[in-house]
Amino acid sequence: MSESAERMPGLEKGLLSDQIYAMIRGMITDSTLEPGHQLVESRLARQLQVSQSPVREALRRLAHDGLVTQVRHHGSFVADHSRQDAEAAKTARVALEEMAGRFACGRLDQESTNVLESLIDDMSGAAARADVTMFRELDFAFHRAVIAASGNSYLPRMWDVLEPSLRSLHVLSDPDFDGDWGDVAEAHRDLLRSLENDRPQQAAEKFRRHASGDSQLERRRKVSR
Repeated sequence: MSESAERMPGLEKGLLSDQIYAMIRGMITDSTLEPGHQLVESRLARQLQVSQSPVREALRRLAHDGLVTQVRHHGSFVADHSRQDAEAAKTARVALEEMAGRFACGRLDQESTNVLESLIDDMSGAAARADVTMFRELDFAFHRAVIAASGNSYLPRMWDVLEPSLRSLHVLSDPDFDGDWGDVAEAHRDLLRSLENDRPQQAAEKFRRHASGDSQLERRRKVSR
């Protein structure tokens, strides 16, 4: 762990394992902790001024999420995902977003529409400032909001399982994207418009193509390379 992370902030009262889980998860998904980094229970416990038990539980949950690899007799390490892992996560995302687009089409209420419009406006602002970190957070929030608007209570749970991998593998809002982030924001406005009509199959197709990268925006990017 870097010197800057040698001393972590104190934890508030509450379920310690949840707070430790959220803290380490955040450090993995924002690349503060890189693939292969060893997570030593005793060291983490000392830094956080807690016992090793909640740290152990947090690492178990992170392993269940696929963000940590636990090797017997060697310890816990930030997962180092392969290209195959990234493709598997992308495939799962495409299927989930296609279903969400179909189910959410024609059922958005005004509040949901306002939330999605606001997120897109904020994405455009982040793009103009070249704030990629904020853009990524807004992008995830947009897709999570569409999942929630689907009306299917199982889809948000599935998204919550998948999201950590999407973040760590940069499957969504790749920070290495060298195109125009403003165009990406506008592509989300097109997705929103597709949800406001009564053609669920068309909406499902738009979300499938967006999630798979087979959109006009992505095709233009590939041609320009």
